[in-house]
Amino acid sequence: MIHVMKRAVLIAVATFTATMLYSVQASAQATRTWISGVGDDANPCSRTAPCKTFQGALPKTAGGGEINCLDPGGFGGVTITKSISIICDNTEAGILVAATNAIIINGSGVVVQISGLDIEGLGQTGVAGVNGIYFLNGASLTVRNTKIRGFRNGNGITFTPSANAALVVDNVVISESGIASDGTTGGIQVTPQAGIAVQATLTNVKIVDNLNVGLRIDTQAGAGTMAAVTVKNSQFSNDGSGIAVRSIAGAPATLMLTDSVVSGNGTTGIFSKGAASVACVGNSTITGNNAALTIGSGGSIFTYGDNRLDGNTADTAFTLPVIAKH
Repeated sequence: MIHVMKRAVLIAVATFTATMLYSVQASAQATRTWISGVGDDANPCSRTAPCKTFQGALPKTAGGGEINCLDPGGFGGVTITKSISIICDNTEAGILVAATNAIIINGSGVVVQISGLDIEGLGQTGVAGVNGIYFLNGASLTVRNTKIRGFRNGNGITFTPSANAALVVDNVVISESGIASDGTTGGIQVTPQAGIAVQATLTNVKIVDNLNVGLRIDTQAGAGTMAAVTVKNSQFSNDGSGIAVRSIAGAPATLMLTDSVVSGNGTTGIFSKGAASVACVGNSTITGNNAALTIGSGGSIFTYGDNRLDGNTADTAFTLPVIAKH
């Protein structure tokens, strides 16, 4: 009898152990996962059994891991709350949304990289998307090799972190975005929350055909807020205003613009207003705008003396003096 009881206990323990091992294996997260236009989110997101959507792959991907796209597809919007890379440079990887955000990033300390996406907000319909990418919280966001368009209820990228953070945008096109009635939205909005410091770097970026503002740098949330934005080899054309820099006292908002084109904007090329708003421009062309530059109370727009400023309806001048070149 005792022997039989011991055997039953051993069987029960073995069964329990096997069940636990299966459960751990089933819930294991991979450092690299895969999605496909013909995948299924019930799959483990492996190379041979890919998932269907970014949101479906996210919980099966380890923090700091990477989601890749096997083939073309529309992979749906996603809310990111952990460090992750979404890399789909070698195929057509789309996100199409109506009346919502395409990508939300909201996780303490997260590091997110996005590359190779086509993000569509249906701007020509009555249910246009809100933001292409909406960054609320995290340590950094990098966006590369991506097209964002049609977000008529917000911005292409809204970067409004609640903790100090960095933004990198490289080889990105943003178009047809911005709310017709508000005057502030459009391409990229860098608007840190009160007391937060951010740095942003934009290279090889085209922000064209947006309502209101191509790039808005705004620290009016409160004293102690800071935004420093560097832009190189980029284009701001056919927007309401090309670039706007806004601040209040004690909240510096700075722009360094080099090797770029600001053209064909309906209101102004570059706008700077506020006690701590400073724009510095070098080796850039400002042409075909209604006003080349608009300098409001407290604002400054300095030149390195090597810009081309002509062909605007009003060829307004830079703030003096010219910055010395070193």
